[in-house]
Amino acid sequence: GGGGGDGGPQPDWIDQNGVKTMTLKAGDCRKTAEFGDVVYITHVGAKPGVDEEGNQRMEQFDGSGDKPFKVTLGEGRIIKGMEKGMIGQCLGEQRNVLIPPHLGFEDPTVRFKNKPVPEGTTILYQITVTKIVKPGSAYMAYDDIWGFIGTYYQVAIFVAVVAFTIYKCGPKRRSKKKKRG
Repeated sequence: GGGGGDGGPQPDWIDQNGVKTMTLKAGDCRKTAEFGDVVYITHVGAKPGVDEEGNQRMEQFDGSGDKPFKVTLGEGRIIKGMEKGMIGQCLGEQRNVLIPPHLGFEDPTVRFKNKPVPEGTTILYQITVTKIVKPGSAYMAYDDIWGFIGTYYQVAIFVAVVAFTIYKCGPKRRSKKKKRG
């Protein structure tokens, strides 16, 4: 450890659901991520590593790049520690989430094909929330195309368009059948 004044106030780690979080960049807290929300994030995952001089540093092992990654909180598609660390995260907020092994890649309830970090590793994810879609919102219906509601609406619109087209073109076809013979 060892202190040392960096000039500005340093953000503090906050204990949250078994993980530690630290806000790096504040967001719009009128909208926060909760269980059941569809959340779009960009993220970088890092593990403790060592550089050429033998100094400890964080080493990236995962990341979404600039393309936001879509996740439904509580669905278990990402490691538990990430989900837990994102609860209450504001729209546009960037935060660090420090995840202990049992909520990371050594979660006993999940079978990982390959573990990107050695056993017993506490990992760090830097997560930015780019969009939050609340369940049941009109947004959701449009957004989640593969969700039942979205598909249903799109099919309904498609059927309506087709029906309208047939109706518009229909009379011309019928008129040809008026030959009496």
